[in-house]
Amino acid sequence: MLKSNQRAFLPWRTLVKQLHKPIAGLFVAAGLVAVGVPAPVQSSEAANSTERPSMADGVYLYGQSAEPNTVGSEYIVFEVNQGEVVGGFYMPNSSFDCFYGTVQADQLALTVIDSYEQTRHPYAVALASTGNVASAGNETAAPVGLEGYQRLPQLSEIDQRVLSTCKADHGR
Repeated sequence: MLKSNQRAFLPWRTLVKQLHKPIAGLFVAAGLVAVGVPAPVQSSEAANSTERPSMADGVYLYGQSAEPNTVGSEYIVFEVNQGEVVGGFYMPNSSFDCFYGTVQADQLALTVIDSYEQTRHPYAVALASTGNVASAGNETAAPVGLEGYQRLPQLSEIDQRVLSTCKADHGR
């Protein structure tokens, strides 16, 4: 007769014996599939290249809406200068918050200054590829946009005031 502590382990031993063969078969099947799938081939140029954001120096305007000055939509206006960023977030008929930061490989890494309390908060806006990749030497430049925003072609008077105020207060 089994002792009470041995009975507790009996179901686990039975389960392990039942699963042992199917699990082994699963690992063998996975191994065969992995061996049968060829690895992607990269050219030596592609292997040596690195992708970088193509956010060139200049002034940018993005909005959650493709139409400027849409109430309830957020807009971001900023200037890039040698990888440094300064600008502001705003909503029409509302206040705005300035920011500064840097362009990184996959995001704008920003510090946002609350317009009321003057407190600083870290914030990131993801960069998103917007077109074909161009190659120059060993580096690849993919045109980028901001995740969740659409690029707008022209700055309004409001955009210019927000940008000039933030540059004056937080330009580096």
